[in-house]
Amino acid sequence: MAEEDMESGSESDFDTAPPVHPVPTMQGAFEESMNETMNDDEPGVPDRYSQANSATRRRMLLEQQEYERTVAGRWKQKPGEKFHPLWKLVAQISFGMHLLQQGLAKSDEEVLKILQTHVDEVDGFLERTTEDFDLAQNDINERIRYLKLPLEHGQVFDQMLADRPFRIAIVEGNEKIEHIIDRTAAAMNDALKDVQKGLDATRELAKYMTRVDKQWEDRTEEHDSVYLAMIGNTEGWTRAFLTLQSKGGHLRKALVQLGTIVAEMQRRAGAASRKNLAS
Repeated sequence: MAEEDMESGSESDFDTAPPVHPVPTMQGAFEESMNETMNDDEPGVPDRYSQANSATRRRMLLEQQEYERTVAGRWKQKPGEKFHPLWKLVAQISFGMHLLQQGLAKSDEEVLKILQTHVDEVDGFLERTTEDFDLAQNDINERIRYLKLPLEHGQVFDQMLADRPFRIAIVEGNEKIEHIIDRTAAAMNDALKDVQKGLDATRELAKYMTRVDKQWEDRTEEHDSVYLAMIGNTEGWTRAFLTLQSKGGHLRKALVQLGTIVAEMQRRAGAASRKNLAS
């Protein structure tokens, strides 16, 4: 955004002296973002990942031979990157607001278009992550309800385990459940790292917006609308990130519960197997 919209400055200027970001903690993220924009050599995320719905993303997560954050799309921090994509995105947003406040943009209209694009991207991350957490929670809850039933009738279940084919089916089924638990936990932990990065960046943006309010007393009606909209965004994003952290906590508890159920079923199956060998 900066090298295109500031009235002064060029790519050669940026090579020697990158623009000073109004939020010092975002300077590094901003510079890395600008370098990526100018080099533009990163391959795009394949459409099958970026356009996939939550059900497809979960299926890909569970079916991968090895766990990879492919389904995370553009929000995965790549090797060699010092700053998380959400930090870089919010750094661009705050710099865009800085251009408007300082009157440095070549075109306010162009800056507003770019700002809206970035706002939509943050909204998209929050929507996508919420969908993934909700789907995972529903999936794990359903498996808990299904697997709790035999343990609620332990005596009957133990009798059924005396049948070797049934016992083998239970053990094999439990192995699949353990795989689902492991993959869900890995994806959840990575997503929660993204959420924390996004929350930290949004809080920095909120501090900047509070500070700039005092420095932008002569803003036009249009700029005031933009300012108020961005304040609303920071408040909404903060609530959404905190909600996702809460969802992560609930999902973690459910995964532990499901793991406990599987362990108990495995214990009973093992006891039945030993009993069968002894008889």
